[in-house]
Amino acid sequence: MNGIDKVAGRILSDAEAEARAIRDEAEKRSRELMAAANREAEELKQKLLAEGEEAAERQFQLAVSNQETAEKKETLRLKQELLTEAFDRAVLRLRALEGEKYVSLLARLALDACETGKEEIILNPEDRAQYGEKLMERLQAEGKEMTLSPETRPLVGGLILSQGRIEVNCALDTLARLRRSELSAGAAELLFD
Repeated sequence: MNGIDKVAGRILSDAEAEARAIRDEAEKRSRELMAAANREAEELKQKLLAEGEEAAERQFQLAVSNQETAEKKETLRLKQELLTEAFDRAVLRLRALEGEKYVSLLARLALDACETGKEEIILNPEDRAQYGEKLMERLQAEGKEMTLSPETRPLVGGLILSQGRIEVNCALDTLARLRRSELSAGAAELLFD
């Protein structure tokens, strides 16, 4: 039995050596797989971080752009509001003219807008009572045959020229509104530069 024990011992020893070799190889392979998995995980982590940073930067830039746009819109709205106020004040200043200065303004409006020189002039009730006669004298001195209409309109100031069914609106607020687009650039330059 000694021989069998020896052979059995040898087989057992060879099996243990082979088992150790397989176990060592398995552990080595396991370490390699873990290292590869860790490398891939780290690469994926870095990639996701970079993508996240890029996405965050895009979101930040978008937020900045949206804020700048909102600020520009608000600035434009305020400038438009100030321009409107400036034009409203200009109308009020023109309307505040008195006496000869206001008659001169009305005459200039009528002379600039007349086509035939025979139009009827429509004023607001206050201007008709206070300046109507003086205005007609001024226009007749200019050689115009205009007449003062008995009709009045609720104008802020200024006048309306009427000839038949055609009317030319020379009310101060209407003229300011019509001239605003062409005068806004200059007014904005004076107000905001």
